[in-house]
Amino acid sequence: MPGKISFFYAIYRRLQASAGGMSIQDAEHFNVDNSDDLGGGFSLKETTGPYGLFGSLSPAAPNFGIGLQAGWKPLNPNSNVPLENPLYAMLAKSLDPDGTVPDSVTVAGQVWPVMPPPFQGSISNHTEWLEFNAGSPKLIDAFGQWIKDGKVDDSPKNAPLTYAALRALPKPAAFPLHVKPPNQESLPILFVASMAGDDGRRHGDHAMPDVPLDHVPPHFWATSRILLCDETGATVHPATLEAGQEFSVVAMIGNSGNSPAGRLFDNNQPRIHLLGAALAFNTFMSPGTYLPSLANLDPAALGSQYEHYGIRSLGYDTAAWRFNVDKVFSGLKTGLVNAGVDLGGATPEEWLKNGHPCVKIWITEGEPVNMYQPGGGEPAATTINSKPRLDRHIAQRNLAPFDMTVMAAKKIDWKNFIVAQAGEGTNTLTLQHALPPGSVRFYLAVPKKTFERHASKGLRGWSAVDKVVNKPFPDAVLLQATGSGATVQVAAHGSEPFLGMSLGIEGDPSTFKTVRSSDVAMVHADHNGTVIGGFTLRVRS
Repeated sequence: MPGKISFFYAIYRRLQASAGGMSIQDAEHFNVDNSDDLGGGFSLKETTGPYGLFGSLSPAAPNFGIGLQAGWKPLNPNSNVPLENPLYAMLAKSLDPDGTVPDSVTVAGQVWPVMPPPFQGSISNHTEWLEFNAGSPKLIDAFGQWIKDGKVDDSPKNAPLTYAALRALPKPAAFPLHVKPPNQESLPILFVASMAGDDGRRHGDHAMPDVPLDHVPPHFWATSRILLCDETGATVHPATLEAGQEFSVVAMIGNSGNSPAGRLFDNNQPRIHLLGAALAFNTFMSPGTYLPSLANLDPAALGSQYEHYGIRSLGYDTAAWRFNVDKVFSGLKTGLVNAGVDLGGATPEEWLKNGHPCVKIWITEGEPVNMYQPGGGEPAATTINSKPRLDRHIAQRNLAPFDMTVMAAKKIDWKNFIVAQAGEGTNTLTLQHALPPGSVRFYLAVPKKTFERHASKGLRGWSAVDKVVNKPFPDAVLLQATGSGATVQVAAHGSEPFLGMSLGIEGDPSTFKTVRSSDVAMVHADHNGTVIGGFTLRVRS
């Protein structure tokens, strides 16, 4: 997918929106297999069904009446020439500038109906299709380019993101709307999933009864349903991100309200818009860079706003952004430089090489005005700084794989991270893990000035060491953990919004076969002891 148009998020989603009225009634193109009006040949319910766009016409095709036959394929598997693919020819003909739109078009001797279907030679009533093909780039041109590029289907291929998996999930519990008369409100309640089975409830969200803060797990950055996928839509977990690679960041979103949302269902509803950003590895916030929406028809476009055209009530769906490794690291480098972060003598490139980007996804609009907004002092409008445990509109992924089998004997593997001030007063970092005592050693490196100003007086469970086999950056105060639960109290640092640190893990690979896989987490709490962020290293033996 590097530099190429996304089929699923840029093209297929717009085709669904263009036929949105049919979706409401599960009619025509949203009827899976046996409709007399070609629903069986062009199902837009999913991409992988036998009668979807990558499949063929169903046995009901001859009922249409123009000679269509079961088994004909909307996309020609043997040609990457747009006009040799019936679906492209049918759609392109509807935009023919020569005047009256015909009812049919012939492709390789086969007669196909023009789509969207004209009425008395006009498609003026197909407003979404016309919108998507106004200006530049046009949807039809993007569709043609995708065919030329080889017709790669990047729809999600693994649970929990596939169509089948999303439909098989238990519906999220209905949000407890309580404006008088009880349960008579008609609202979509949108959220980005911070855990499996997320129902959109958050502590202090003004719904009754309230839920506790731990309704969202304390380690929400590791349980969030934000995943990395390759160009085919398959979920991947790369240990490192290499130059030249490109992935998609796919987030599960949900609606626990009793009304659908988005223009696919109702053009009078607010449009659903989301944003995505990559950040340097961190415990709460750090310099970051916006991710381009995978729905952009121009794959080089940088716009981060993703429009999700529609999500049913009590359902889940996905949204996605382009993650180009080179561009992300360039943006993060610029962010570190502009923020003036003390990196202990490391260059931004060196710092990022020993880190791992985090990702945040948040909804900016899509609901009518309602009272069910974040509590706990959170702003009503979701921003990149909002806290996922209190604001259902945002989720965060701070999860990095850590492969113990490739660690060299007697060498420390370091992960650099950024610490940001959360609220007022002292913040606390706590190391948490369940690895057997003595199996590994944990270290913390802090730039000398940062340590002296903000961390030297708040250590518990850490002891100073003079020398280690390798340091993450030249100017480092080095600490070794004496057990799980070691904490660092970080004094308020409003004048320095971002502090750099590094967590190191050392061990002998020959002993790892006796160590079970476990998570290592650095947990960030505010002055009240409330967990507001952190990161997790998923250790694999």
